[in-house]
Amino acid sequence: MSRTSKIVLFSILLIIAIADQRGFFEERFVSNNDTSGDYSEYIEKTPCNDAITERDFLINNPRPTNGFSPYDAWVGRGVYNNNSNNSFKIENSNQTDAVVLLVNAYSERKIRNEYIRKGQSFDMTGVPNGTYYLQWTSGNTWDPNKTVGSMTGGFICDESFTKTQNSNDWMTVRGDQIWTVTLYSVTGGDVESEDMNAYEFSD
Repeated sequence: MSRTSKIVLFSILLIIAIADQRGFFEERFVSNNDTSGDYSEYIEKTPCNDAITERDFLINNPRPTNGFSPYDAWVGRGVYNNNSNNSFKIENSNQTDAVVLLVNAYSERKIRNEYIRKGQSFDMTGVPNGTYYLQWTSGNTWDPNKTVGSMTGGFICDESFTKTQNSNDWMTVRGDQIWTVTLYSVTGGDVESEDMNAYEFSD
């Protein structure tokens, strides 16, 4: 076989391989309609460990900005009382992004949902007087179309759900109060936390 023939053959095989890889990737994202809460098979087939594929996905699904509220359609727009001067400063010390929900401990109403990038913090200002706890989902590579319990939008890599619903960790604000809470992925955080699943998170 001549050198020219070898080059042509190699080029054809390379094009076929690239096309097949992209088709494989797109098929796995489109097929994510499972609402059982078990995303193990899905996660194994995502670009979590493939920088090139993940880059292609993020071009069409940009990483949310700090302070973006992805769940307004399900939990409602944020509730504010700008005269209270109450705020919660949430610091994300993890190696993953997070969406934090501020929940009224008595009514169970989720009054805020905020996207906080890893290594960054966000101030939830104008929080009405009341008693609250936090729950959050953490992960990497945000997919706005992923089903998470009854809500849409979630992480496709390293996903986890956490809550601080123990009454000992409730946080009460009565005006001119500031709480600072650091999210930790390991034991040793500001408050005692426990795992939860997607349905508990979105309930």
